[in-house]
Amino acid sequence: MFQKFSRFTSWGSKRHSHLQQFIEFDLYTVLRYYCGFGRNDDDFVDRLSRYYSVLIFSVFIVIVSSVQFVGKPISCFAPASFSDAHITYADFICWISDTYFISIDAEIPEPDDLEARQGSNAIRFYQYVPFILMLQACGFFLPGFFWRSGSSRLGIPLQKHLDQLNMSRRSIAEPPMYRRQLIRNVASRLDQYFRMRHRAIIPKLTFLYLLTKLIYIMNIFIQLTSLHYLMNFELKFNSLLHHFIVYSNTIRHVSLQFPTNVLCDFVVRFLGKNKHRHTVQCVLPINVFNEKIFIFAYLWLIFLLICALYNLLIQWLLFILLHRRVVDTRVRRVRPISSKYRTDDSYEENEAMHKFDHRPIAKNFSKRYLCCDGIVIMRLFDMNIDLVTMNDLMDDLWELYKTDPI
Repeated sequence: MFQKFSRFTSWGSKRHSHLQQFIEFDLYTVLRYYCGFGRNDDDFVDRLSRYYSVLIFSVFIVIVSSVQFVGKPISCFAPASFSDAHITYADFICWISDTYFISIDAEIPEPDDLEARQGSNAIRFYQYVPFILMLQACGFFLPGFFWRSGSSRLGIPLQKHLDQLNMSRRSIAEPPMYRRQLIRNVASRLDQYFRMRHRAIIPKLTFLYLLTKLIYIMNIFIQLTSLHYLMNFELKFNSLLHHFIVYSNTIRHVSLQFPTNVLCDFVVRFLGKNKHRHTVQCVLPINVFNEKIFIFAYLWLIFLLICALYNLLIQWLLFILLHRRVVDTRVRRVRPISSKYRTDDSYEENEAMHKFDHRPIAKNFSKRYLCCDGIVIMRLFDMNIDLVTMNDLMDDLWELYKTDPI
């Protein structure tokens, strides 16, 4: 009886462990597919946006959220008559209300002058900084998701092919035939795709990839324009550096976009109709973080915009328009080949007998077989796998093409 119970418990523990491993693997697969953190089916400039930018803004969200919800984002200087409950109430009501900034050298407007107090001097965005950063992170994430979903719907799961090619590269301890078979499997799938799509008039995958890059640029431009006008940033290096440095309290500059010393109005209601209006001075230490974060985001967006424009116009559009033919050292093998054995002195006659011209086949290999989509796919593979694996893949594609040229 005890043996049966021990077998049952061991079987249950093994089943639980296998189920836990399956859940972890499935969760990792879902996150990897939808978040795109473990994918490399694009170039490095795309990963600057959809991976590194999302990671940077996620770190910013954690920093600001921890200060807001764990630390003390605001501290108000209350009158001496305030009790502890009044001070806590003042901190909370000023945090959720709109504060306003008046220079320390200027006089505070009258209580009835709401336009001077809550007009252009109002500070309204600091409570929503985590949501603004989250929206920016989503803006960088969505184009990559659009590319992954669109390429899969077109019948070319690039990431699955890249995973298989990388698996062949890492299979050093396996037999060479195992590694070559993995590459041949990818070449066979690509051969099916190229033969199915070679009659298509519009290179859909190429347009999809270029459209994704254009969406990246539009997202960067919209975010940069929003920060430039909403935060009133000046596109000057000295001004940005001046705001980026943390100053001491004695010589700290006055930031109109992210003030740390603000005023707050609130009303306390007592029994009856007694209402007491208070104006307190508050400190927003969280704006020190907000200012540095948005200054860095502004500079990062400028850097991304320059890289994205250069990548789209120079590295891809010119490449597609001017380099339609695949120029590679592997094509040299399809030059006219003559027999290395000479039976007599009439070499030209023997050369004519044994020569087989592969040049038309090599020309059609890039023009009719790979086409524009194939050239884009091969370039993406070349950017993300090693040279040896890429050579083997091209060799297998060439052998498959020679058996049935298009």
